[in-house]
Amino acid sequence: MTKLRMPSLSLLRTFEVVARQGSFTRAAVELCLTQSAVSRQIKSLEEELGLPVFRRLHRAIALTAEGQRLFEAVTRGLREIESCVTDLWAASANPQITVSASVAFSYFWLMPRLERFSARHPEIDLRVLATDQGVDLRKDAADVAMLYGAGDWEGVRAHRLFGERVYPVCSPAYLGAHPELRTPPDMLDQTLLHLDGGGNIWGGVDWRVWLVTQGVTGQPVRRGVRLNSYPMILQAAEAGRGVALGWSYITDAMLTDGRLVCPVEKALETREVYYVGALEEESEVPAIAAFLQWMRDEGTGTP
Repeated sequence: MTKLRMPSLSLLRTFEVVARQGSFTRAAVELCLTQSAVSRQIKSLEEELGLPVFRRLHRAIALTAEGQRLFEAVTRGLREIESCVTDLWAASANPQITVSASVAFSYFWLMPRLERFSARHPEIDLRVLATDQGVDLRKDAADVAMLYGAGDWEGVRAHRLFGERVYPVCSPAYLGAHPELRTPPDMLDQTLLHLDGGGNIWGGVDWRVWLVTQGVTGQPVRRGVRLNSYPMILQAAEAGRGVALGWSYITDAMLTDGRLVCPVEKALETREVYYVGALEEESEVPAIAAFLQWMRDEGTGTP
C-alpha cells in the first residue's frame, strides 16, 4: 500500500482551528496549547508544504490563496470523518425507541408488561413518553404511539390492539355500605368520581354519556368528586370514596384480584378502539418493528 504523502492530522487540525478562529491566540485557547506551540505547528506545516498558508499582518493573520484551498479541503475532510465516526458510534450503540402513550395506558397497561419486552429484546433501549396530549408522529419526539380511534391516520401504519368496554367500579367496602346500588338509575344517588380533562384519549366517555346510554336521564343527587388524573380516580375508588368509570383494559385485572367490583353489570362498548402505530417509512426499522410485533402479541391477550 502506497504511503500517503501529506502532513500529519494533528498539524492539519491545528491549521483548521487557526484559520477558523483567525488568530493564533484564540486557536491556542481552543486547543489548550500555548501560542508559541501553535505558531511552531503552523511553521512546521508550511515547511512540509513548501509554501506559506498565512500572511502575517500587523496584529492579524490572513489565509493565502493556497491556504484558503487547504482550509476548504481540510474542513470537508474533518466533517466527513466526524460524520463517519458518528455513524459508527450509532451502529455500535443499542437501538433506542421512544413510545408515547397516555398516562393511564402507560401506568396501568404498558409498565407492568415491559419486563417481558426487555426479556425478549434486551438489546433495545425503550423510553416511555407518558402524556395525555395528542401525539403527532411527524412532529413529536416519538417513534411509536398508542392511538385511539378508527385506525385511519394518514401516513401511519396502525395495528389494532383491543376494543374498549366502560363500566362502573367501586371498592367492595363501598358496595357493602350501599346495598341499594343495583341498577344504572341507582347511580344518581351515589358519589360519582369524575375525570376532568383527557380529551379524546377516553373517547369522550364520561358519567353523563354512560348514564344516557343506559337510559338514565336524571341528574345526580349528590355532589361528585372531580380529579384530573385517572390513577387518582382509581385510588379514590379503591379507598371507598365513590364510584368510578372503569376502562376494561385497565380495570378488568383489578376486578379479578378483588381490588374493585362492578356493582352494575352494564358496560358501554365504544366504536373506536386502541391501536399501536408508527410512521409508514419507519415501521420496518428493526427496533420499531420488534416493538410493534410485541405489542400485537400482548394485545391479543387483552380482553
